[in-house]
Amino acid sequence: MVGKMLTQNGLGYKIPNKVAAKQGPAFLQKQRNGSVAYTQGVAAEQQACNWLEQDGWTVLLRRARTHRGEIDIVASKAVVLCFVEVKKRRSIEEALVSLQPAQQRRLFRAAECLLQKHPYWQYEEMRFDLFVFDDAGRMERLEDVIRQM
Repeated sequence: MVGKMLTQNGLGYKIPNKVAAKQGPAFLQKQRNGSVAYTQGVAAEQQACNWLEQDGWTVLLRRARTHRGEIDIVASKAVVLCFVEVKKRRSIEEALVSLQPAQQRRLFRAAECLLQKHPYWQYEEMRFDLFVFDDAGRMERLEDVIRQM
């Protein structure tokens, strides 16, 4: 393991010093990349909200957390309640394939929790939309990407 080694109780065997190992350049780079991805994700969510509002949608919730998962945006328009997932990747193609079945199940379960928490949300139609953004600033919106409701 990278980093300093410590001697335990003077018995002569060494255990890795995990704190020293985490201070290496790889750890810092990963941490930096994570915060950049987070910032870009929040910016993409804001762009999606702006687009929805310009299209006549009302944003009800952002970053709606439940014990089953998180939904980026919950919006309504007329008789439709929409749960929106936002993906930001290097390319549109990469973003389109990033919504895996396990995440779809988490989103569906999180939506169920939100519906229980907000029983006054009475809409004729409910759906999941996906907004994808790439590094060039292009956006695509796919409607009704998860059909289980």
